[in-house]
This record gives sequence, structure tokens and C-alpha cells, in this order.
Amino acid sequence: MGHQEHDGIVRSVHGYAQPVPSFARTVVLTPVSGTVLIHLPYGPAGFTRLTGPRAVALGTVVDTTAGRVKLTSANPSPATPPLQTGQFFGGIFRVEQNRAGAGLVNLIIRDNVSRKACGAPFAHGAALSRRILGLLRGIAKGRFTTTGRFSSATVRGTNWGVRDRCDGTLTVVRAGVVVVTDFVRHKTVIVKAGQTYLAAAP
Repeated sequence: MGHQEHDGIVRSVHGYAQPVPSFARTVVLTPVSGTVLIHLPYGPAGFTRLTGPRAVALGTVVDTTAGRVKLTSANPSPATPPLQTGQFFGGIFRVEQNRAGAGLVNLIIRDNVSRKACGAPFAHGAALSRRILGLLRGIAKGRFTTTGRFSSATVRGTNWGVRDRCDGTLTVVRAGVVVVTDFVRHKTVIVKAGQTYLAAAP
């Protein structure tokens, strides 16, 4: 199907219009299944339901605890390909993309369970539980990183998940390879399909 790009949207020859992302300014979110909620950085307070493709500003918080979303972002010109996509689900995250990051999209995981659930041991640095406070799963092609409290996971064409727990941030790789940056131990670890890595809480 032929199309023309004009004023930030792609118009097909049949008159349909789709939003397109702008590098380091906006991404396009499209609901895939279930219920996806978004909280815009500028606008009404609280979450609203995502009902169709929509360009949103960086800083938007996305709730996929009951759904799955496709995220499309732009790479810096003249990068090839110009766009990259991923599907994300299972958690709440904030979308960021730094102009100096060569197109890297950072999805910062938000807790959907209060850290008070970890109890007194968390506050006193004693033995911590494995209770999950926040998580996010993704299947993506392109430059994406998911950031938890104690580590980040950077991917290229991978099926992976990150779980923020009381005892640390756990990265689980189901396909491909993930580069995990451990914030506590200041080291980088290569995690392959079928492997996990726990960046333990200090």
C-alpha cells in the first residue's frame, strides 16, 4: 500500500493515518491485547486507556500489567532502519530516549507493589525475600534497555524479562543475548538464552 509522510503522520492512499515517532521526542504506542493504560507527563492526572495507535511524549508511564503494547521509536537520521519496534507486557514502565544514545530507548520499571512489602529486613539490610515488586517482559528488535532498581538490561532482538524484587533485580533471558549492567557491583555481564542474572541488593 502506497503512502505519503506529512506533518508527522503517514497517510495511506486510502486516507488512513498513522502517527509516527520523532527521535528523542515521542514514541508511538499501539495496544496489542488486553488493557493498556498510559499516564502522560503533561496533561490530566491519572491513567487513561490506550485505545489505538498514539504518539506520546517521552516521560509517559505505561501500565501493561493487564495487557500488551507495541512501542515504535525513531532512530537518529540517517540511521537504518529509521524505526525500531518492541512489544512489552506484564508491568509498569516509563519511556525515555536520550538524544545522545544513538536511538537507545530506556524503559524504566516502576514498582506496582509497595517496597513496604519487603518488611523490616529490607530497611535493615538483612536477608531479603524474593517477592516481586515490579517487572517487565519484552520481545524487541532494535536498541532497547529495561532498567530496574539495581541493574539494566540492554538488548538487540531478544525475548527477556526483568523483575525488581526485594533481594535485587533479576534478568531472565528466553532468547538472544542481553548485556546486564550491575549498578551495585559496577560490572557488565553477558546473559544468554536460558540464563538468569541477579543484581543483588546491597
